[in-house]
Amino acid sequence: MILFRHEKQKNERLEAAKRRFADLVEVPRSAEFIFIYKKVQQLVSKIEEDMSSLNARIENLVTIFDNLSDAFLIVAEDGKIEYANKAAQELSSKQIVGRKISEGIDNYYIGDLFEDSVRTQENQESEITIYYPKRTIRECKIMRVPLKNDVRYLILLRDITKEKEVEAMRRDFVANVSHELRTPLTSIHGYAETLAEDDLEDKETVYRFLSIIENESARMTRLINDLLDLEKLESGEASFSKEDVELGEVVKYVMRIVEPLANEKDVSVNVDMEEGIFVEGDFDRLVQLLLNLIDNAVKYTFAKEHGPREIWLRAFAQNNHAMIEVEDTGVGIPEDSLNHIFERFYRVDKARSRKMGGTGLGLAITRFIIEKHGGAISLESEYGTGTIIKVKLPLKKVFE
Repeated sequence: MILFRHEKQKNERLEAAKRRFADLVEVPRSAEFIFIYKKVQQLVSKIEEDMSSLNARIENLVTIFDNLSDAFLIVAEDGKIEYANKAAQELSSKQIVGRKISEGIDNYYIGDLFEDSVRTQENQESEITIYYPKRTIRECKIMRVPLKNDVRYLILLRDITKEKEVEAMRRDFVANVSHELRTPLTSIHGYAETLAEDDLEDKETVYRFLSIIENESARMTRLINDLLDLEKLESGEASFSKEDVELGEVVKYVMRIVEPLANEKDVSVNVDMEEGIFVEGDFDRLVQLLLNLIDNAVKYTFAKEHGPREIWLRAFAQNNHAMIEVEDTGVGIPEDSLNHIFERFYRVDKARSRKMGGTGLGLAITRFIIEKHGGAISLESEYGTGTIIKVKLPLKKVFE
């Protein structure tokens, strides 16, 4: 009797299990057990495939997040970091997952911003500065994401350091252009106003004032032309007519222009040039770059009060490159200015440069011309002793 009851209970349990499995796989309860079993096997296989697919999708998302250039974090409402991509982890010397946001990222304001988002239940956005591993400016966005039974916060730290630097350069550029234009305009306005109110009897004064107005107008024209030229070079709109150009012809052309100025200022220009060196380039642009270099050398050598006033211009072939060197015995450049000398409007001595009529754009234009020819420019200088500028261009051919 006991065995019969035990067997009956066992069969009832099996029947109950069969009904549950039949309902699970959505087949009639009256179906054969083996049929239900196969359906369960199929369901398990499908679940395993779905789990594998889901794991692959999760791994893909993690890979995508890890390859983001911006730092990305997922933070719980208590402030603990649950996920940090590689860019975020690089902002700390310690493992940040599992730590509070204020402990993981070394910045007071990011913790403050997170607390504001939790308190107000609103997204937050601000700019913060992070100092590890180097100083960067970050656009910090904290986004509150309500889940079914919980809340998570997504934090994006976008590096805007370069954007800020470009913005600062743009402001400096506008300020410099405004200043450079305002100075000659003020002179022109002042002297023109004086002439308008004068009886014009003193012809010598009139001619002197008109000469100043003419010179200042010419300075404005040079500045505007240089600005337009630089803008075309930077935007890629400047046209270059490439052909085989012999450097000797460029040097001779430039020397015909520079020699009268050098003689007038008692500056000796020594030319050491190999014949038959050809480069592929734009003759007029090559003249422009060399003229800028020689003109600067003459001006700043003349500005030196004591010592020799000499310039050496060398052109030669070396290791599949055409080399141009301009060396002077001028006033030289301080060490802290060497890295800025090719920047727009940068001047070592602003008062002296303006007195000599420079626009502060010549070397920036020269650098762009050289880069458009696939070359490079470098500079060595010792303050008070002189400067040597080296230009390297791809060599086309050499004729003996």
